[in-house]
Amino acid sequence: MSSNEFDIIIIGSGSGGGVAAHMLANQGKKVGLIDKGPFGGECSHYGCMPTKSLLESAKVYEIAKHAPAYGVRANSLTFNYPSIKARVEKVIRQSGFDDSVATFVHEGITTIRGRAHFIDEHTVSVADRRYKANTFIVATGSTSKITEIPGLQHTGYITHREAIALEKLPKSIFIIGAGAIGAEYAEIFSTFGSRVHLCDASTRILSNEDHTASQLVHDMFENKGIRVHTSSEIIKVEGSKGRKTITYRENNTEHSVTVEEIMLTVGRKPNVDLGLSNAGVTYSPHAGIRVNKRLQTTSKHIYAIGDVTSKGMYTHVANYQARIAVYNILHKKKVAAEYHAIPRVTYLHTEVAAVGYSEEQLKSEGIAYQVGSASISVIARSITSGQNEGFVKVFASHTGVVLGASIVAPRAGEIIHELTLATQVGLKADKIANMVHAFPTWSEAVRVACAKIHCI
Repeated sequence: MSSNEFDIIIIGSGSGGGVAAHMLANQGKKVGLIDKGPFGGECSHYGCMPTKSLLESAKVYEIAKHAPAYGVRANSLTFNYPSIKARVEKVIRQSGFDDSVATFVHEGITTIRGRAHFIDEHTVSVADRRYKANTFIVATGSTSKITEIPGLQHTGYITHREAIALEKLPKSIFIIGAGAIGAEYAEIFSTFGSRVHLCDASTRILSNEDHTASQLVHDMFENKGIRVHTSSEIIKVEGSKGRKTITYRENNTEHSVTVEEIMLTVGRKPNVDLGLSNAGVTYSPHAGIRVNKRLQTTSKHIYAIGDVTSKGMYTHVANYQARIAVYNILHKKKVAAEYHAIPRVTYLHTEVAAVGYSEEQLKSEGIAYQVGSASISVIARSITSGQNEGFVKVFASHTGVVLGASIVAPRAGEIIHELTLATQVGLKADKIANMVHAFPTWSEAVRVACAKIHCI
């Protein structure tokens, strides 16, 4: 096998491709890993890791602002954004993502920097060189969608990539798109003192979440001073650097607001521009690469994982799919990926988490269900922590089998996992209600909610 020939070539080194590369190399396969850079992927450098680091700094600052309520006194309170940014960079370094090429090379993986393009079903080109493999994994991820708004390109805007690189925070910002990314940045900017507008065309923010969760976050944002605009259409954008005017229509009335910066967070699109047709791979610019349950494309020796499959654009989905794809590459008997119990989290100061069916989905599909809910204000941890906004809502079948859940609470991203397991294995709610939960913990709200489900 020549230096340009591999058992497996993986295109994309992020949460899916990077995991697959490590696993296959550990099984003795000759692996080529192609990425236009930086190695480590979107989540490592621009998404999860840096954003959650910023959110953690914002949380600490927010808690400090309310310290007197806990009997803690401080003479003065301020923050230094360059120091916060330095911590973000330190987090990436500590995680090993800034030196991921060395990690790959150490395991015998050949790293190739550049943009891959399929020549045929077994050959890709990178710049002026060609590489061959028996099997491929496409893990090229996704990029930010850019909305067509009159004047936007001329006026300028940022996405989450540029937001991470900001040397100082804008005094005011208009965020277009109120999904998880938009909501998280609204929290970051607002906590550090920016005047924030959060706008979405949907009737509510976090429109993929339970309607009760959306409304509660809406109210909490408004109480923090974030101006929330729903059912809104952006008409035009005017201005230049430092002074940008957005004209929008809300409730059939035209409004305008002038801010220092505009941020786009209207969703993501799969990266499919790599000559897939030359390899016989079926794809859509919007829906991504078509895969079966075994994560094979229409060319069976070419697998696809992560955001490019549009099966749930989360880091943990890419990681999960990597493990499924690697198993199927190594074994004749294939396994199928299942997506009915994929948790999701929006990392606000009071987190939002969900898994499985939402109440809206159960209604639209005509599935008989029951709801058990509990306010976090009824549990002792809420009293000791001084935080009482939030709830746990559990959805179950008429027999009591857990079908899904929605949580708004501190540490909701941790709490969701016992309900994720219940959703995955078809556990009845009374099993959770009768399980001993440590006192005092936020998870006691799960026990209380599950106790309200009738099981037969």
